[in-house]
Amino acid sequence: MRKKKSNQKKSFNKHSVCGTIGLVLCARNRGMKLAVVFGGAFLLSLFMCYHGNDGYAPKLDGVSKGLLISRLSMQSYNEEMARRSEAEAAALAGPEISTEVKELKEESEKSESDVKASTQAVKKAYLTFDDGPSPNTGKILDILDSYNVKGNFFVIGRFSDAYKDEYRRIHEEGHVMGMHSYSHIYTEVYESEDAFTADLDHVQYVIYDITGYMPRIYRFPGGSNNEVAQVSMNKFTDVLDKRGIVYYDWNVNSGDADAARLSKQEIIDNVFNGINALATPEDRNEIMILFHDLSEKTTTVDALPAVIEGLQAQGYVILPIDDYTTPIQY
Repeated sequence: MRKKKSNQKKSFNKHSVCGTIGLVLCARNRGMKLAVVFGGAFLLSLFMCYHGNDGYAPKLDGVSKGLLISRLSMQSYNEEMARRSEAEAAALAGPEISTEVKELKEESEKSESDVKASTQAVKKAYLTFDDGPSPNTGKILDILDSYNVKGNFFVIGRFSDAYKDEYRRIHEEGHVMGMHSYSHIYTEVYESEDAFTADLDHVQYVIYDITGYMPRIYRFPGGSNNEVAQVSMNKFTDVLDKRGIVYYDWNVNSGDADAARLSKQEIIDNVFNGINALATPEDRNEIMILFHDLSEKTTTVDALPAVIEGLQAQGYVILPIDDYTTPIQY
């Protein structure tokens, strides 16, 4: 009976070894071969520790040795897998895939670099028009359209009944419409926080009622640093912040709001002298120009084509205000 059991064990040993070799030969990649080799070593170690030196019952020292061998085998396998580099893994996938992966990676890195460089290189100009609509609004829109550029109109609400078509045209032609108060009467707008809030609600409702668009940008009458308000301007900016409304001042002034009517050339000179007067190249890379859209400001309309052409000649891209625009705030 002992001999019979011994023969059965030897037969099992023989087939186990052959089976392990067969699995190794069938493995198609190095990762699988490693797994099979170390797995086979684990099975053989268990077999050895179970049968012992005399082919009978397992011995304690055999078990310890078997577990040690299997543990070392798995440890070696894990270490080998950990040592694999990204390039080695790509090589296992085949030369064609490896090349494609490398090309895609290089293309992605180049695209990111190009986008970053182009973004930094862009010089941005925003043309802003306060106090409209007016009889000149249509003329300004025609000029902007002829140059295929967009403007930014900070409108007054109390003119809505007379200029509904202009409100709609500004919005429908893709220009940006912002709020410049309802009344534009400083003593009323800035009388108190409640008065400012009521005026804001009024102009926002008027624009929405006519165009279906809810404006989210604002320009303070006189700018955020005006000296007319009897209440701290911080209270008014807090009102806007709580509503998610962004306010914009300007860093280049055309001077067309002066009491004396400026000539076309004076307005042009004011714009480009104002750009040159900005402190740093970074400041000059993003400019917000203040114009006024009023019936008496005909020279502003006359100067606009030369301003647009001059900006473009200096490498500026004329843009509408959007979520990515850096707010100019005093």
